[in-house]
Amino acid sequence: MTSEYEKSISGTVHYLIRIELPTNSTLHVSLLDVTSSNAPAKELAQQVILHAETTGLDFTLPYKVADVLPGHRYVIRARIETVEQVIFATTRDHAVELGVDHLRPEDVIVRNVRTKPDSGF
Repeated sequence: MTSEYEKSISGTVHYLIRIELPTNSTLHVSLLDVTSSNAPAKELAQQVILHAETTGLDFTLPYKVADVLPGHRYVIRARIETVEQVIFATTRDHAVELGVDHLRPEDVIVRNVRTKPDSGF
């Protein structure tokens, strides 16, 4: 086994408002280490899906097992945005356990936030 050994975590992002996504919506999903409250979250994986209104909201985040440290806290954060604004985002961290085989996909909920892009999660 090498230090480059990978596992992945997958799932679907869901928004609860029954509307169609605007044309040219983009889904951003990140796997983060949020252990330290004194430092920015460390990104382990990211997936960006263009045209999410037609391609769907399923994601797969491959990560290196060597990056998984005992006692650390890992979360998935997601947002759906257009060129003008972030329309949906996770408002609560979606905690995940890494280093295990995920038999069931993760269901990540995003909520209506309506902010300008690049405002973060």
